[in-house]
Amino acid sequence: MATASSMTALEPELAYTLDLVRECGDVAMYYWRRGTKVLGLRQKPLGGGPITVADTEINDRIVAALRERFPDDGVLAEESADDGRWRGPSRCWYVDPIDGTREFSRGRTGWTIQVGLCIDGEPSLGVVLEPAAGHLSWAVRTAARCEAHHRGPDGQERRLHPPVEASMDSLQLIGGRVYPLSRQILIRRALGVTADRARGVGSVGVRLASVARGDANVYVQAPGHTKMWDTCAPATLVLAAGGQVTDLLGRPLDFRAPAVTHPAGVVASPASLHGAILERIAPLVARWL
Repeated sequence: MATASSMTALEPELAYTLDLVRECGDVAMYYWRRGTKVLGLRQKPLGGGPITVADTEINDRIVAALRERFPDDGVLAEESADDGRWRGPSRCWYVDPIDGTREFSRGRTGWTIQVGLCIDGEPSLGVVLEPAAGHLSWAVRTAARCEAHHRGPDGQERRLHPPVEASMDSLQLIGGRVYPLSRQILIRRALGVTADRARGVGSVGVRLASVARGDANVYVQAPGHTKMWDTCAPATLVLAAGGQVTDLLGRPLDFRAPAVTHPAGVVASPASLHGAILERIAPLVARWL
């Protein structure tokens, strides 16, 4: 049953989040343009991946702003300690200050700042900014409003819709650069995608936003380290644009799970292709899960 909060169009939340993410985009670009001399790049403990001073500064800015503006909401952010308090409220924000830190620290453009909101566990609002690439995508997905938009480097805004033509014979696959490459090759072969129709980028947000925009039409993430803050905002884009996002078993992503990781991977595609994609990768999934 729809709750009162899920019936709203979330206009104030969207406007606030867009302003906040744009502001943080300026901060990120300050560091990105100056490179390794100011990034303070280091590795997180226990194989947690790279982190820079930009990650922590933007993380703290966004978390503080959300807690001040929406004090009754939960907030789960990548670079903040998980105290478990985000699990209680019906509304929870998921923050990835820089998704694709390796790309960011190496001067590449494939990284994002992303903020998403779940209401009663449903991805309901998402803002994904790719500052260096010049892409801004946003979406609202409630009973009162369901739409996704994109503004590219040319400054033109367009509403995102399902692709008019989508075929299993012309899949354009997007995946990661680093982890796990052997599984990505198996996925590509299972889907019948040739190497020239597959590309890698180090940000989950860029991958999902690319599917929402139609720049790619399938993203399959093998079981691994993908977290809720990686997926909430960009998954909202795909869903609001008429696509589908599930785990490898075809189940909706669970944003109320005991662990913040998506243990059964991620699949995103146009809704018309989703079932066929799941069917093709099923033999791999049976080995992995």
